[in-house]
Amino acid sequence: MSGQWAKLALLANRRMLDHAEGHFARVAQQEFMRRMWVIERLGQDDTGTDWIPEALASDTLDALTFTPPQAAGLAVGWPDLPTERIRELRRHKNLTGHLESLVGYLVPGPVRERARPLWRRRMRPASS
Repeated sequence: MSGQWAKLALLANRRMLDHAEGHFARVAQQEFMRRMWVIERLGQDDTGTDWIPEALASDTLDALTFTPPQAAGLAVGWPDLPTERIRELRRHKNLTGHLESLVGYLVPGPVRERARPLWRRRMRPASS
């Protein structure tokens, strides 16, 4: 039963995307976090791709506007960037917030390797 409620929550979130102008990143982030929550608490489900860790990782990577090297390069001097570029970096960071949790569920392979630079960067301590 919980899986049905989780699927309903995803469908409602996706429906919000149908009517959202310029809010793709927010809706996508909510979906990614919701899917991660279900994977962690209810486990994988073979009834579709929503609860498969590799599918979530692929969807996350596909939603990003920067490659890991581009994001890292921009992040170095972020205070000097134009406001809109800072917003893009923030959206990028928010879209990858679940990767630290997700990586433990990914089997070794191409998807895990594509995601590795992102979750490794997120795990680094902040420079002072």
